[in-house]
Amino acid sequence: MMWTRTRLALRSIARSQSLNGKRSSMKEQLSAKQHERNEKKKKKLAALANLMELNDRDRLHEAELAKKRDAEVAEAQAEGEKSPEDEDDGFITVGSKRKSRKRNANRSDQNPEEAEDAGGAPADSEPVVKKGRKEQAGGGDSLPQEITSLSEEQYKQLSAELRRRKRQLEDVPGLRLREMGQRASLETPQQARTPIFLTDIQNLLMSALIGQKSPCRPDRWCSVEKWLSLSHSVVVILEGLSLYHYLSNESKFEATNKIFSTKLEMLLPPQDEGQIIDEIAKIPLTNVQARQLIDEHGSLESAVELNKDPTLFVKTIFPIESKATAPPDDLHKDDKFPRTKLLLSALQMVDEGYPIPLQGELHARFQSFKFTKKAYEPVTNRSPMFGVDCEMCQTEAGFNELTRISIVNERYQTVYETLVMPNNKITDYLTQYSGITEEIMKKVTKTLKDVQKEVSELLPPDAILVGQSLNSDLNAMRMMHPYVIDTSVCFNISGVRRRKSKLKHLAKTFLKEIIQENDDGHDSIEDSRATLKLVKMKLANSIEFGDEILTQQKRLQELANASSGDTISNNLFAHVAKRDKRTAIVTVGDLQPRLKDVIEKAGEAAPKDNSLAVRVHEVSTSKEAVRKVNEIALENALTIANLRVPEQDFVLENAERNVAKLDKTIDRLWNSVAHNGLFLVLMGGSTECSKGLAKIAIKRLNGSEQTSAPIGS
Repeated sequence: MMWTRTRLALRSIARSQSLNGKRSSMKEQLSAKQHERNEKKKKKLAALANLMELNDRDRLHEAELAKKRDAEVAEAQAEGEKSPEDEDDGFITVGSKRKSRKRNANRSDQNPEEAEDAGGAPADSEPVVKKGRKEQAGGGDSLPQEITSLSEEQYKQLSAELRRRKRQLEDVPGLRLREMGQRASLETPQQARTPIFLTDIQNLLMSALIGQKSPCRPDRWCSVEKWLSLSHSVVVILEGLSLYHYLSNESKFEATNKIFSTKLEMLLPPQDEGQIIDEIAKIPLTNVQARQLIDEHGSLESAVELNKDPTLFVKTIFPIESKATAPPDDLHKDDKFPRTKLLLSALQMVDEGYPIPLQGELHARFQSFKFTKKAYEPVTNRSPMFGVDCEMCQTEAGFNELTRISIVNERYQTVYETLVMPNNKITDYLTQYSGITEEIMKKVTKTLKDVQKEVSELLPPDAILVGQSLNSDLNAMRMMHPYVIDTSVCFNISGVRRRKSKLKHLAKTFLKEIIQENDDGHDSIEDSRATLKLVKMKLANSIEFGDEILTQQKRLQELANASSGDTISNNLFAHVAKRDKRTAIVTVGDLQPRLKDVIEKAGEAAPKDNSLAVRVHEVSTSKEAVRKVNEIALENALTIANLRVPEQDFVLENAERNVAKLDKTIDRLWNSVAHNGLFLVLMGGSTECSKGLAKIAIKRLNGSEQTSAPIGS
């Protein structure tokens, strides 16, 4: 018995020792595998670090070569070396290049070291890489070259450096096109293309300056990530150059096409309405200007609403005749602010689904629609308003068609009222909404064509149509009108722009009237009067009246002012920068009067101890303008260069030569843009083609463009 117990105990000890031995062996084996994995990690990390070092050296090398080339150009210009080919022809010439081209041609006969000493790139890029590797093999302070000698401390340093670089790469601004932006892209076929507006570019610039707090955001057509990571913005406006000029010479814009992948067709204001830069300047360009507008109008968004011209692009789209003398702009006797400020802009009309004769997909959709007038006159602050409301029934065509229309004037008198027989058989009278019944329609003979003719004869050429979601009424009328006020847009109870309030609710809230309570359906005359009453009430108060978004912003501003006693520093943009962001405008020749007025107002708003809010650089030639932009771009949050391209530069015999010069100029301006900088080139149209082009790029760390992509791609 004793022996048995002893034997069992020995066996237990042996098994325990054997198990411990196996565990020890497994630990040693696991430790060896872990060590092997760690060594592999270190080797990969060191290899990646070597690659990063090579890339950094290559970038520095390219930057040095670019500096040498610029120095050569400056030296040649200083010595007065100028070939006949590079003489100033009224547009942009980068400088004397003939000598440089000759040098580059001879470099192919030199060895790489001699080519580099001459200030140019080696004939073959491979020696540069080898040279970089050779230098690294000799050692370096930041990155160890011998992978086998990588210590634990070096491994930790490399890991930290890679994490830092990863964060740096992730914190990069990016632009992605939404559906409206994709529609405007030159990659979209012309028949399906819908241009963006200059307002869209304004909104992009405003958000680039201010960030998420901007009241004007480009969300309708693009999404920009990491606003605050944008280093600065450079805008180049090429007046006189149209979409036609670009497309006719597209293959010759070699450098430009490498810079930009985002190229969008853009709708421009009429040629006689001033320059593009005038319109861009109508939004606040700096914090100081924004502060002044907030003090004057209560909130920046209401200031932007009051300072824009909603008819600017409408004039481009509709047949509006310009008058020899400027129309009167004095207020209507019952209004406290201009009624034209409530008009929908062309951009809003597109967004709200109004019939509008814009090219592309919209043109195809509304090509059978009629204008309310053959020609229109400019709208003024005294133009008459007419309330419009329509009732529809569903037909076998599969959509609602007009069956009743009512129009009332500003005195709430009915000036037009009729039933209409649809072109197709009615399948649903929608009586609970329309008030139309089969019995009512039995004797109706008037057609849609008759209504269109009578409405056209009734309305004056500067009439303003007022209605609730008036786009539905105009679609039912199959008519287009340039001047509309929509109560579902200028009134907002919810505090959310896209959330519309019903007319019944608006009438009860503001007019204290009960409408649309009839069991027999809506009364189109009653609805027309209600919309007119709402608009006249708003005009008798303020632009914020009835708009909860503008009202809330005004309240916040008033609270901030009351708590601090400081209406300058404590405002919407306290989060942006401790000192004001600077703007520079480079223009050839004298400033236009309208632009000068904007800049003077900005100067008046600037604190006494601050320099000019907007710095203006007036130069005599386009070449000087390019040099100035390269000199000051990094000093400003926004730099705008306004250049004029003579139309004769693009006649057949001169086009190829001048396109090449322009292409080099754009490339040189691109080199002035810093990492994470926003670069826009706006081709501003010409007398023969009003279509413009917007090219947009964000520069990455290696100098390449940030490629835009559709949302969700």
